[in-house]
Amino acid sequence: MTICISDELDSIKEQLINRGYNVVSDASMPCDVIICNLKNGGLVNLNAQGNIKREGTLVIDSGSKNIDEIEYILNNRVYSSLF
Repeated sequence: MTICISDELDSIKEQLINRGYNVVSDASMPCDVIICNLKNGGLVNLNAQGNIKREGTLVIDSGSKNIDEIEYILNNRVYSSLF
């Protein structure tokens, strides 16, 4: 699984690398997952149009999520709101 992550989320990027994930910042290569802050224009800033896979790319809004919540979403490919 290739994870593309916004440059401003360096802390999350390092934590995912430490947990063994393949993380890139290059938005021009196809990614299985995109992690960005959607409220700050994350997809636009990543220029993500070229890296969306035909089979579907999971987009995770980093928002107020911690690394454990992000990893849960990665492993289960599901997001469950508390409200």
